[in-house]
Amino acid sequence: MQKIPLKMAAAGMVLEKPVVRDNGQVLVGAGTELTESLLERLERMEVEWVTVQGNPVNMEGLGTSSYQDRIRALDRIFRQHEQDPWMMKMKKFLRGYFKRKAAQQTSQGPAKDTETEQN
Repeated sequence: MQKIPLKMAAAGMVLEKPVVRDNGQVLVGAGTELTESLLERLERMEVEWVTVQGNPVNMEGLGTSSYQDRIRALDRIFRQHEQDPWMMKMKKFLRGYFKRKAAQQTSQGPAKDTETEQN
């Protein structure tokens, strides 16, 4: 069982615990498989966290995901903006940026601590 931010939830994950409002109203029951449409509805209802079965998300180093992970996340992040030309330009820009950074990271090998090297 793992409690994760809704933004990290993906279709196919299964809820371990029900999604409940502050007043106790159950929005989605335990055992429900998440779908794209359900994730979108939960996002509109301002649900921030869900508890899913297993341990599907590596939360270690949260905020320091690889550029490849960031590229894979773009489709999910921009899923509600497919009809917005400006947002699609932003998505394309970010994809290109992350690809360049991933290539740069690969060519340089493991990151070095430059501050330590200078001292």
